[in-house]
Amino acid sequence: MAIRVSRGRVLIILSALLAACSGGAVRAAEVEVESGEMLPAIIAPDLPYDASALSALDSYGGWTGLQGTRTGFFHVEKIGDRWWFITPEGNAFFMLKVINAQEDAVPRLKSWGFNTAERKSGLPYDVDVSLFRVDVRPYPVAQRPGFPPWVTFPDVFDPTWPAKCAQRAEEVLGPIKDDPFLVGYFLVNEVCLDGWYEAVMHTDLDAPSRAAFVEVARTYYASRPGELVSDWEAYGVKAIDDLKNIQGDAPAVPELKALWVSTMAERAFGVASNAARAVDPNHLNLGTRMFNAPLPEPGILAAMGKYCDVISMNLYSMFPDRLPVQMFTLVPAIHAITGRPTMTTEFSFRAADTLHPGTMGALPAVDTQAQRAIGYLSYVSAAASIPSHIGVAWYTYHDDDIEQPWGRYAEDCNFGVVDNLRRPYAVLSETMRATNEVIYELAANPARSETIPLFWRTELMRWDVPLDEVLLGRLARAGKPFEDPLAKTLPEPRRYHENYWVHHSGPRLTVNDGRFVGWCGANMIESGEGSTTLTLIDVLSYTSFPRSLWLGAGCKDPGEPLALETNARFLQRRIDANGNVNEMTVADCSYVRTGYDQTELRVNCRVPYLRLAFDRDAQALNITIRGSAERMGVAGVSGWKIVCNGKPVDATHVEESEGLTVVALIP
Repeated sequence: MAIRVSRGRVLIILSALLAACSGGAVRAAEVEVESGEMLPAIIAPDLPYDASALSALDSYGGWTGLQGTRTGFFHVEKIGDRWWFITPEGNAFFMLKVINAQEDAVPRLKSWGFNTAERKSGLPYDVDVSLFRVDVRPYPVAQRPGFPPWVTFPDVFDPTWPAKCAQRAEEVLGPIKDDPFLVGYFLVNEVCLDGWYEAVMHTDLDAPSRAAFVEVARTYYASRPGELVSDWEAYGVKAIDDLKNIQGDAPAVPELKALWVSTMAERAFGVASNAARAVDPNHLNLGTRMFNAPLPEPGILAAMGKYCDVISMNLYSMFPDRLPVQMFTLVPAIHAITGRPTMTTEFSFRAADTLHPGTMGALPAVDTQAQRAIGYLSYVSAAASIPSHIGVAWYTYHDDDIEQPWGRYAEDCNFGVVDNLRRPYAVLSETMRATNEVIYELAANPARSETIPLFWRTELMRWDVPLDEVLLGRLARAGKPFEDPLAKTLPEPRRYHENYWVHHSGPRLTVNDGRFVGWCGANMIESGEGSTTLTLIDVLSYTSFPRSLWLGAGCKDPGEPLALETNARFLQRRIDANGNVNEMTVADCSYVRTGYDQTELRVNCRVPYLRLAFDRDAQALNITIRGSAERMGVAGVSGWKIVCNGKPVDATHVEESEGLTVVALIP
């Protein structure tokens, strides 16, 4: 490394692929895929595992800034207007989970601000008891197009099912029923909660569920003797017992359907929940991890509200920078109907800039890692703003294999935070870190927006399309509009539009400030304790915003726009009250400047990850870089001590032609 001082300008040059200061952290094998081709996506060979900026946490990751009841186990509690998980020590906890992240990933997860993983990870965890997949006769619900093969349902009236549930609960929950790190258990993941009535006449003639349905019908028609014949006229039914021998689609009889669905739901959730509770009375029943589809029948939701402590759903968003109607209609509707808190147990965004074929997997598919990052920021910001929503889980820690056959379902997508060689997608992981570090600013005090009260502090912009009057009603499977008390406070009917984007405005945190102009996919501003942190995602060329966000409130003309030119897919810059830069982190970036004559950072190639930490008292710059670079310029550190990847760097003079022109801007 060499430094040239000329006319107040300072240049730092890294050469020989940073061999002098990499400490062996960068190896050629770590930047190639097995085929020998480079991935289009920028990945980092490794990232530093610094402690998360989240502070005031208890030993379970709970936030000591808000206390609930201390019980010795995780539970749920409503404090003020908001629901929370509460840790065994009695502190508020918003679940931030990465699915399939095992023990060796925990240092990374903690540095990225996640607080939940798998069992034996040392972090809080949950388990799936799979009580709806014990070996009993199946119930013949139809397989939906595009749904994976495991989306089935058992014949819950099978007389052997309760005993098998009890056995499975003992096997799974018995060994961990006293573990305080266990948050709770799922009854099952992704079963069919639709078409129960339509399937009943497709059961075998000797199926236990058919016999149960006949008895339900007997009760229903006891006071409607004439309706039996007319309702089932197509099958020539004359008496209730004739239903024992019918094969085909059940006729449309809404009240009979509702009674059967309620009866079946009571049996299903009652047996499964009681079996789990008998073994483990200490932990939370987290529900069934539903699909993000229209709401289940009211009878199913009523049973969930009766037996489950939390209503969980695998709720994917269709767009990375905005949210589908489900987030702000389906979730509040589920909470209003069940009275239970809600959580997202699976969401993700998969990109098209890797070698993965992406032939099968959950939507949405986006173009780049930066769009995945914007998706994470938008989704978590919105979810945390909903007072009933108490956690999210990202699917998944590492990418699918390029070819991963799972029977008829071969998932081969870029869902991971890291690739198959466990190298992070730094733009995504850094955005996750930045978002997770402000989770309690997002989740605490969910005051409703004055302009759009339904959405609390987080709004969906572009309210310019009328609301379908029965939209919420259809989601709630009702024949009339769903009466959401929050929706009544809207100034006029509104609905989701393709141009909505997430905007959060809180006392110390703003997500997507409207003053940003140009090619910036998302922005976040955090202020407090004498510092301001500006986070930008996917700046394709330039963006313009108030000068005070870059130079401090005391700068000249703080409200005037400043044009930032960069190709950073992720950029985070922290300044103190005087506008001095304390830290700057970039991912997938090669330059940062605020005008052609005011360059702050310049690298001769795009680097996966680079962090500059400025110790102004010691006049020291600590550089952390991942990937390879031959030259790098940083402005404003003349006479400073330089440390790169943990090793001191000596300064020597170089000729003008050898380096990059860098103009000092950092004070």
